[in-house]
Amino acid sequence: MSKSRLIVKLLIAQFLILAVAAITLIVTALTFAPGFFATHLGQLGEVTSQVELHTREAFFSSITLALGFATIAAVLTAGLISWLFARRVARPIEQLADAADAVARHEYVSSLPEGSFSTEFQRLNESFNRMADDLSKSEEQRRHLLSDLAHELRTPLATIKAYVDALEDGVAPTSAESWETLRQQIERMERLVSDLKEASAADENALTMVFTNVDLVEMTKRVASGFQPRCTLSEKNLQVFSQEEPTWIKGDSLRLEQVLSNLLDNACRYTPKSSEIEIHVNAVGQHAEIEVSDSGPGIPNDQLEAIFQRFYRLDPSRQFGEGGSGLGLTIARAITERHSGTLRASSPGPLGGATFTIRIPTARE
Repeated sequence: MSKSRLIVKLLIAQFLILAVAAITLIVTALTFAPGFFATHLGQLGEVTSQVELHTREAFFSSITLALGFATIAAVLTAGLISWLFARRVARPIEQLADAADAVARHEYVSSLPEGSFSTEFQRLNESFNRMADDLSKSEEQRRHLLSDLAHELRTPLATIKAYVDALEDGVAPTSAESWETLRQQIERMERLVSDLKEASAADENALTMVFTNVDLVEMTKRVASGFQPRCTLSEKNLQVFSQEEPTWIKGDSLRLEQVLSNLLDNACRYTPKSSEIEIHVNAVGQHAEIEVSDSGPGIPNDQLEAIFQRFYRLDPSRQFGEGGSGLGLTIARAITERHSGTLRASSPGPLGGATFTIRIPTARE
């Protein structure tokens, strides 16, 4: 069964109020007016019965006409105002319903006007617009994620398929090198799946965190020490510059090591041989900073934020496996933000290297 529109229900409610008001006015007037009239008529002194009769008829005729015209005028005027009011109230609700239907159809282009009938409607419109915008961005990210994920998995799967076919047909020998290649491709996919899971958890603020007192100076030296052999073998000079005193923060030591390891991994990968990788740990006011600087190819200024997006690569031709999973910086920034901090990149331009700065509030005593 179809239901009446809101504007019709509002008009009916207004007319019911008007009807009750009109009936109350008429009943009150007809109840009290004759008594007041008789009192005032008696104060005139002796009047003939004929004069009194004509006077009463004139009074009742006048008050009836007056009440009738007043009721009609009031109903018309109030009806027009009620219609305008009901229309103003119903319009933003209808717009909201249409916008909600559009969102349900995955159409996020329509937006509600910011100005509305009242403060409550304005807040509702603003909240709905923010929700629709967030859903639009989430849907776009989901499409990009599926596309990028399919692209990233294509290479290792194609390699595995080619090796399996070659081994099955006897084209390639069953050797340690063949099994190692297959194992590497499987490990790449495992790393991708693991990073993707962490990136999704980071988006939902679901990364497991155990906050304790962490000395950033000691943590940085420990992580750098683990990367030292790799840098030495690749003929890259890794140096740590820090103060001797501890720099304490409240944080998850393992997660912060994950962030720093990701930055050092990128630095080691893109820094050429016989070049410098520097780590600076500083206390700046009520914040602690870790700067990781490399001597790599640098980052264009218009891509300093884009590199933190999922699967983003400065070199589109670079395949998964030659670099990381394309999710490391996304996860690193999410972890840093969970520590009420920031992770920013800076670069003077091509061939000028890049610097990644972690900034986290220091622990209060």
